[in-house]
Amino acid sequence: MTTRVSKTPVAAFVFMTLGATGLTLGDFFIKIALSSGVTLATLLVFAWPLTCVGLVAVAHISGGVSHHLMPRHPWLLLIRAALLLIMSWLNITSLSLNPYAQHAMLFQLSPVFALGLGIVFFGEKLTFRTIFVFALCLIGTWLVLQPGTGGITVALLFAVCAAFVNAVTNAYIAFYKTAATAVGYTFYAINGVFIVVGLYWLLVERVVPNVSGLMWIQLSALFAVAGLACVGRAFLLAHQNIGALSTMLYVQIPIAVGLGVLVFDTVPPTTALIGSCLIVLGGIIISRNR
Repeated sequence: MTTRVSKTPVAAFVFMTLGATGLTLGDFFIKIALSSGVTLATLLVFAWPLTCVGLVAVAHISGGVSHHLMPRHPWLLLIRAALLLIMSWLNITSLSLNPYAQHAMLFQLSPVFALGLGIVFFGEKLTFRTIFVFALCLIGTWLVLQPGTGGITVALLFAVCAAFVNAVTNAYIAFYKTAATAVGYTFYAINGVFIVVGLYWLLVERVVPNVSGLMWIQLSALFAVAGLACVGRAFLLAHQNIGALSTMLYVQIPIAVGLGVLVFDTVPPTTALIGSCLIVLGGIIISRNR
């Protein structure tokens, strides 16, 4: 008797695409807020209330608040908060310094970094396929970092570092997955970041953004939480074929390129576009073969 393998429903791919779009728009509105003069600390402080409310709502509709937000291992949650603090600083700094599309391209290195961490720390095998993926992404990264004759754009290294810390964070959550849910980790990490950054803002800055700045901050929080909720829903619907589903996250790059052209009037160099295609190809190879 053969066992029929159920296919991933179309709705899972739709939710993943919506999630990727939401996450991209979250970064987009962060970029807009920074361009309007909002500082990193102000952004994180004033995005905190809506982000927390949104995460509580997500917890409520996806298993219950007590299931997701009951802290069982505070020290592990504290480490996750520290990782988020580092990644937030790197990610927001990159968005403030770099063209929006090229930042998005380099952030897609996270799955490749995660693959490397798995080989170094978790005993995964180094195969010809993984060597090929590393080579593709190394070439792709070089092309994005060196778009012209002027050499490497050093500021773009913030995006590479942010992608690496994101990969470390994902590996950490995967290793300690029984300690908290993804929503729980995110909720307490955001509160931890708020305590640290909030103290800095209170002691040093104490600047309230104007109405437009507040609007961009709230939109960034709204779309980020909506993106996380859609991605979580997609994984719940999928049950299997997670690798194929994860490739939908790469729609972030064309969306980011389109927004960069339409809003910031910045067209990425041809070399950067080719490099991003190589990075995406490497990520797809990883996802399709896991």
